[in-house]
Amino acid sequence: MKTLSQYINQPLQIIQPSFWKREYQLLAGSDAVITLRYPKWYSTDAVIEGFGETWEVRKPSLWRSNLEIKKKENQLPFAKFTMGKWGKGGMFELPNGDRIEYVFSIWKSINELYSQQKVKLISLKRVSLWKTALSVIIEHESELLEKNPWIIMVVYYNMLERRQHANAASS
Repeated sequence: MKTLSQYINQPLQIIQPSFWKREYQLLAGSDAVITLRYPKWYSTDAVIEGFGETWEVRKPSLWRSNLEIKKKENQLPFAKFTMGKWGKGGMFELPNGDRIEYVFSIWKSINELYSQQKVKLISLKRVSLWKTALSVIIEHESELLEKNPWIIMVVYYNMLERRQHANAASS
């Protein structure tokens, strides 16, 4: 089985295979690497599957943007995401006190992940204004990303949430 670091500088893309399903895939060529899906149509809870593991993403409070991540078979979350001020990114808090910073620039529509040492690990960029496809580039090898490949799809989850809120506000 491949690891995430084997996709460094390879063109990866996040797509929605079917308009009728709330399922999104990180593709390397035509192979699905990680999948994000919503088990229920109106639910904010999501399931991420990939690399032989399954994780659940849950929003513990309707009023806050924070997320909890747990393994499918566990009851307690092992990681969490805390949204930054004004929705400009946030912080992934991982086991053993490790952190990965998420940076979002609204003017450039770029989403990036940085290590604690401020090394850019991953960048996600919208392919087109009209499509939901996203270009993903793994720029630097990281042991934290190897242990937590679900982080890429949680960033996309945040992007989907932001887009839904913007659509709701404009209508």
